[in-house]
Amino acid sequence: MDNPEYAPLYRQINELYIDTVVIDDTEFITLWCFTVIDDEYKFIYLGCDFTQFNQILIGAGDKGKEIALHIANVLNHPYDVPTLIPIKEQFEDYLELTGFDIVVYEPLSVEDDFEEEYEDDDDLPLEQLLGGNRDQTSKKYLIYQLDKLYPSKIFEPEKKAGEAIGECFEDDSLELAQLYYDYLNAVENGYTECEARQVAGLERELFFRMANKAAELWK
Repeated sequence: MDNPEYAPLYRQINELYIDTVVIDDTEFITLWCFTVIDDEYKFIYLGCDFTQFNQILIGAGDKGKEIALHIANVLNHPYDVPTLIPIKEQFEDYLELTGFDIVVYEPLSVEDDFEEEYEDDDDLPLEQLLGGNRDQTSKKYLIYQLDKLYPSKIFEPEKKAGEAIGECFEDDSLELAQLYYDYLNAVENGYTECEARQVAGLERELFFRMANKAAELWK
């Protein structure tokens, strides 16, 4: 982040399923989790600080509170560095966070030796979780840093759109309207105009205008 030429590219996800929490001797933790990226469930490494992780735990409801008590107990006693807390294994399911706009970005640099550390497929956390073989065509791990998370603003039209939208385009127009509300929500939560359009996937001016018009038509 000290590089003056570096500008993070934000992306928004709306589902997070945390499998493992990794705690070391810094103020940051790493989450091994699944999320939906490009309409596919993918495994990612997500970095965050303890304040952000506390937001996640609160947002996850009763299960988040249960896990928060467990983690507090771990931190109150001597622990190895790093310490892995397998959520799914100890609590029978993933820690699920939905109903939030989760804004992440790829860190400035990813160490080249990260892949070497897990050179053997048997050592890959992804393989331990999925029990399958790694896609040999992909050598890049999905590593993100959490920037912000806040409750989603759900677009709920008061009445059905008029004849201006053909029946075959109604679903697409509603999805565009939701993207415009994602953009508005990001602006309200402190992102600049440019960043908010990145978050909502509306960088191109044409898509932005279409989303704006769709939101107006569905009011």
